[in-house]
Amino acid sequence: MGKSAKSIWVGFAIGFACILYSIKLSGDLRTFLNWPSVLITLGGTTGAVVVSFPMERLKAFWPLIKKAFTNEKYDLEQDIELIVSLAETARRESLLALEDAVDQYTDDKFLKKGILMIIDGADKEQLRDALETEIGFMQQRHQKGHAMLDMIASTVTSLGLLGTYIGLIPMLVSLEDPTKLGPLMAIELVTSFYGAFFAYVIFSPLSRKLKVMSSDEVARKEFLIEGLTMIEENQNPKMIKDRLTFYTMSKQDTSSMRSQRRQSKPNIREVA
Repeated sequence: MGKSAKSIWVGFAIGFACILYSIKLSGDLRTFLNWPSVLITLGGTTGAVVVSFPMERLKAFWPLIKKAFTNEKYDLEQDIELIVSLAETARRESLLALEDAVDQYTDDKFLKKGILMIIDGADKEQLRDALETEIGFMQQRHQKGHAMLDMIASTVTSLGLLGTYIGLIPMLVSLEDPTKLGPLMAIELVTSFYGAFFAYVIFSPLSRKLKVMSSDEVARKEFLIEGLTMIEENQNPKMIKDRLTFYTMSKQDTSSMRSQRRQSKPNIREVA
């Protein structure tokens, strides 16, 4: 299991443990087990998701969740060595000599497609346009998955509020009968708890994790495009290595600067 997969399990363990321990300190765990609340939040959310998405998208739900628990770590230093090796082959022999290297990279369909385009004589612009288009389609597929998880997080929160109404309205009608107030208030409050729990501890973090993974994959493929276009131009392998190393450093610096700007951005509410 990779570090990325471990981190998500550690995060879930921390979140679940803290919440369950807080519940135990506050009272009995059984008071938070309410079947009407479960039906309202999970049942209602399931129905809303089935209505909102076609069957093809629904079939992709569990593979989407499974992907969030996988480890997709990219080694850009290894990619640099690979690009340089391909450049040396192309410069020492010819671009057609890359055909012998294609079968070695069948696991990386994106890289294989780029190499085959170079062999087929695609110029720099054709190569870049085709590969960037593929990245665009990939981002669209990923955004559909993110939209599903974001919709679930939003819906389960709203259904928690609906459960509040379901418990509150009968409770107001039954004010003269104190024996009914407790169960109805339990539905009211526990359903809101379930909605917030599923949204903010499970589905929103999973959506965020997938967005980060998608961003990393896009960055890596953009990096490969830079390397492949330089191979197509038959540039010096040493220059390619230097430029790709600088490219990765500049990307990291840009990400760091963006993070610092977000942290230093003043809180509007505090300023007001």
